[in-house]
Amino acid sequence: MPAAFSITAPPRRPGLRLGRFPADLALAATLLAALALAWTDGIPGSGTVDAISPTAMYLDPVAGYTDGLHTRLAPLPFPSPPPGPAVPNARPIAILIPTLNVHRPVEAVAVDRWGYMYTPSNLWDAGWYQAGPVPGAPGDAVLEGHAGYPSKPLLFGKLQQLHRGDQIIVVLADGSRQLFKVQSYKVWPAGSVPAGMGQPYGVPRLTLITCTGPFDEHFKTYADRLILEATYSGLA
Repeated sequence: MPAAFSITAPPRRPGLRLGRFPADLALAATLLAALALAWTDGIPGSGTVDAISPTAMYLDPVAGYTDGLHTRLAPLPFPSPPPGPAVPNARPIAILIPTLNVHRPVEAVAVDRWGYMYTPSNLWDAGWYQAGPVPGAPGDAVLEGHAGYPSKPLLFGKLQQLHRGDQIIVVLADGSRQLFKVQSYKVWPAGSVPAGMGQPYGVPRLTLITCTGPFDEHFKTYADRLILEATYSGLA
């Protein structure tokens, strides 16, 4: 007779009990939701706010960027050029020629209908061509003066005694003293002037005009004009 045998059930493995399955699912869902909220840019967050560096609080970020590597710096101002000397605009009131001991007033004069300059009302004064530039301003300032008779020289009667580099000072109404230095002479026929004389542009310069050449005893006139040119040297 074959031996009797019996079938026994295998031992039960530990595990979740069917009765708790819905509660376990709810707990797992809660944990996943909490993890998703704490996750930013692929790095789990610590739950605290990152501190802002003091430097970043005062920098002006470039549009489109918020990090400290893209910061707009305030442009550095370019240095202003040094101010240039003021252009003289006050009329001349006196002329000084130290070598000749000349120190006389200057009158403003115009020209007549034929274009000739009027002479100063005082024979010992100089006349400034008021339609031209002020001495020291850009252009050729023109002053005229009487030479006098050969034996009785007046204001500009001794201009030919000046040498290259001698000083001529013109005092303006604002008190400034414009310094010029003798450059050259020209002898020009009476009734005409060199080209460019009195022009209101170019470097500042000074022209002094007086009579010279053969003297006509009958008409008391000279045949030529002496034209002294002087270069500008700034303030005296």
